[in-house]
Amino acid sequence: MASNPATPQEVIDLLENVHDVCGRLEPGNVPLHAAPQVFDALASAERLVGGAVLRMAGRYEEAGEWKRNGAKSAEDDIARKTGTPTGAARKKLSTSKRLKKQQRTDEAIRNGDLSTEQANEVSSGADASPEDEDDLLDTAKRHRLPELRKRAADARAKADRDREARRRRHQALRGVRRWTDDDGMGNLCLRLPPEDMAEVDAALKPRIDRAFADARQAGRFEPVERYAADVVRDLLTGAADGGPARRSQAVRPDKKVIALIDLAALNRGSIEGDETCEIAGVGPVSVSAVRSLLADAFLAVVIKDGIDIRHVTHLGRRVTATQRTALEARSGGACEVCGSRYLLDIDHNEGWTLTHETRLDDLSWFCWHCHGTKTRHDLRVEGPVGARWFVDRKTGQRWHPPPDEPRQPPPGGGHDDGDPSQTELFTLAD
Repeated sequence: MASNPATPQEVIDLLENVHDVCGRLEPGNVPLHAAPQVFDALASAERLVGGAVLRMAGRYEEAGEWKRNGAKSAEDDIARKTGTPTGAARKKLSTSKRLKKQQRTDEAIRNGDLSTEQANEVSSGADASPEDEDDLLDTAKRHRLPELRKRAADARAKADRDREARRRRHQALRGVRRWTDDDGMGNLCLRLPPEDMAEVDAALKPRIDRAFADARQAGRFEPVERYAADVVRDLLTGAADGGPARRSQAVRPDKKVIALIDLAALNRGSIEGDETCEIAGVGPVSVSAVRSLLADAFLAVVIKDGIDIRHVTHLGRRVTATQRTALEARSGGACEVCGSRYLLDIDHNEGWTLTHETRLDDLSWFCWHCHGTKTRHDLRVEGPVGARWFVDRKTGQRWHPPPDEPRQPPPGGGHDDGDPSQTELFTLAD
């Protein structure tokens, strides 16, 4: 607790000052040399104020004002006041209540080190596995939000020792919701256990990649979510053409679910110690979930049996099927720099012309944009998978794009108005 807590009047006065400054801000009048500093200051203020709102959410519920406002719950009232979905407000309220027991996370929020989304993930993971709180805070500082979400999910899964019970719980929670929003748009929310959703993702991804690439070649430029909606609609209504997928270097249409599991765990039927049983891009699952998928011809299983798959090497330039599957298991099927899951390609980090061998630990998944950036500027990558960065080969220094760096068009030409840089196809409604 702060030694000199802010008074309610100080908070109200702060609002007046912020309102005045933001109202007088004219972005076009800010000198270009000062724009980065001003933007960083506003981003810091956003984290600080957002963190304060998050920390106050629990106290707001205790005050009971939401009842007098006619709301059916505190999260509904918070969602209305903050202009966010009820699901986001619910996460905010849950985090606010947990912070009383998470002093390090609370301090990071006070200091403006965490956004609301980061705070939710750190708090949720630390609540399930308190010993991982420091690691999650470090991840939030060093990595992007998708990697933090993955590690928070891993922390929750690690604390959930009985994966079979977790699988049964997930089965009981599956469902579909259908509603019409205020804009008259129809909405469909599908909830499935992670192993089942992995199969759905594997079935959708090649079709969405194909639709994205075809649209680019036809000169249509829309966000990838729109192509995804078209694909799901066509599949559900039977309008999908069902024809063979168009193959290209960047778009791989083969449906595949990749499981990584220790041989002993697969034979035994359960996990012990530090053994692994997970689906790439999804996270830890039960052994029975992997076994249930073994009959699926589209399941690729990477079985660990004391062999370090990082050192699988051959002298040809082309990637072997084994290396491709191991690489997908390692990266979760996402660009290892920006996290995009679309128009991916495999690239040699050091360059085959220099090494004349293809080693798994020298290969990386890149989206078309990151691949092109690496090639144009003669870069290499460093850092952990999922949060890598570019390094200039000549200077050895971390590379940053120049301010006037033009964004190259995707394969097929045109403008990149709908770059699919997000890591999830759908954001579930509240």
